[in-house]
Amino acid sequence: MIAIIPAVIAAGVLAWILRPRKNMTGSRKISILVVTLPSLALLAAVVLTQLLYNTGSNNGLSEIANIFFIAGFFLISAAIFVLTGFALVRKWEIVKGIGFGICIAVILIIMEYGLLELLSGV
Repeated sequence: MIAIIPAVIAAGVLAWILRPRKNMTGSRKISILVVTLPSLALLAAVVLTQLLYNTGSNNGLSEIANIFFIAGFFLISAAIFVLTGFALVRKWEIVKGIGFGICIAVILIIMEYGLLELLSGV
């Protein structure tokens, strides 16, 4: 649990460096949305699944919620691979957008972890 604090600080600093400016291109806006919207959808699915699991008088972590949580890590790693590909072809606005989206996704997955800990009663 103590390792989460440096991860949040690092994600926050990177998000501050890569933050959107007023003169953003459309490709940067779209690349931010492409990375953050699936992470938001997974966050909602995890919380909803765990809440439904808890209403059935069950204690602990739902297996489906755990699978959704792990899928969030795969989404972040896929975004890192895509970021590397766009960096190799020197599409810098898209790279900045994906980097900002990854920072937001990391912050969301840390929130997801905290909510799962809270809801599962661990």
